[in-house]
Amino acid sequence: MNRLVCAFGVIFVVATLELVLAHPGKDVLGCHNGTSITVDECCAIPMLANKTVIEKCKAAHPFKPPQNTDDKGPRGHPGECLAECIMKGMGALKNEKVDGPAFRKAIEPVVKANPAFAKLLDDTVKQCHESINVDSEFTRYVTKPVCKADAKAFINCVYGTLFEQCPTNVWTQKDGCTQLKDKIKKGCAYFALRKHGGRRMRPT
Repeated sequence: MNRLVCAFGVIFVVATLELVLAHPGKDVLGCHNGTSITVDECCAIPMLANKTVIEKCKAAHPFKPPQNTDDKGPRGHPGECLAECIMKGMGALKNEKVDGPAFRKAIEPVVKANPAFAKLLDDTVKQCHESINVDSEFTRYVTKPVCKADAKAFINCVYGTLFEQCPTNVWTQKDGCTQLKDKIKKGCAYFALRKHGGRRMRPT
């Protein structure tokens, strides 16, 4: 079982880091090729974070390029630190590491309000927490990002898994939805498939 988790974790981290750390203009995995529908239209996944936390972080990390283009300090693409901010606001990012149990505790109200996702959320949080932490040494050999890549990778893992295993009573049978599942299995980030013609995301 440990070998299986380890193998999954390494594959997930490699695929996710390639997408997360790449410039948003580079569709390195072909995630938008032939996509005519968004994940929101296929599975109504509930918002996991508190709305107040999300709005506060969106204000602190807007999806607008910095006006001071002369700044030579480390800088990522607009909104890159949003997931990290939200995870911290949920109390689920401690000592720069994802805290799975704390994340699960933070989403308890959502679990109670969405019984269709309850069991799936329990399993998903545990699985994604294990996959993110299975080989932390790997990230030492990747160019250091402006923000914590683990936060975004964890959130994408949670939502991507919920989407792949979306309850039948919530899943919408539309043309293209199965194709989106295949893209996520291939390594495309869930939030890269949320909206066309823009880079907005709701990281939780």
